[in-house]
Amino acid sequence: MDENTQGQQGHERAVVAEVVTAVLRHNLRNRFSSIRNASYYLMRQAQKTELWKADPRVQAFFQLIDRELASAEELLSHRGPPPSGEPLGRSLLRDAVDRAFARVRVPGTLRWERSCEDQTPVEADAEDLALLARCLLENALEAMPEGGQLSVRTFQQDAQVILEVSDTGVGIPPGQQAQVFEPFMTTKPGHVGVGLCIVQRLALRSQAWVEILAREPAGTQVRVYFPLGES
Repeated sequence: MDENTQGQQGHERAVVAEVVTAVLRHNLRNRFSSIRNASYYLMRQAQKTELWKADPRVQAFFQLIDRELASAEELLSHRGPPPSGEPLGRSLLRDAVDRAFARVRVPGTLRWERSCEDQTPVEADAEDLALLARCLLENALEAMPEGGQLSVRTFQQDAQVILEVSDTGVGIPPGQQAQVFEPFMTTKPGHVGVGLCIVQRLALRSQAWVEILAREPAGTQVRVYFPLGES
């Protein structure tokens, strides 16, 4: 395994770890909130009893619970040192697509086309872009296990550079489009469900935004809109 491949894998692991950590933080905050509410209710009920006045340890234990919860929530809020402020760099979307195709195996049962016309770099980390494009490709391929049509385009429109990945797969069930960016949410058996969550997280790093559209008669189209970088 060469140094470049090791670097790419390290970057991928770091992004996935970031997603998993964010989910754990969110879930723990929800549970701490439930414990705090339960503790508050029990404290109010205890205050109505003789035990509250007779045993000062009762009040002290409730105060201990509150302090420990506050300390735990503070630890969850600590995300390490702030970013260094270094620029992300400038990268071409078409280069990211090339790197993504080099890491993805396209089945022979699938038809595909690629059209990369962007000429202006975007403000984004090259590794982030390559991983973002790869996640979109893998998501589209997973939606077409029996074959279909894959289309990948990069092009400039107005003040944006757009990465577009379309497939003719099963599509997203009605009512679930708003949930596809949630970690571990998937409609595909046997899949973890972090691909689109990673896409959104990497897009936000570059001030880009993601749009998901249903195709007719079937399939999905995902577009990522990047603001133009300086030429």
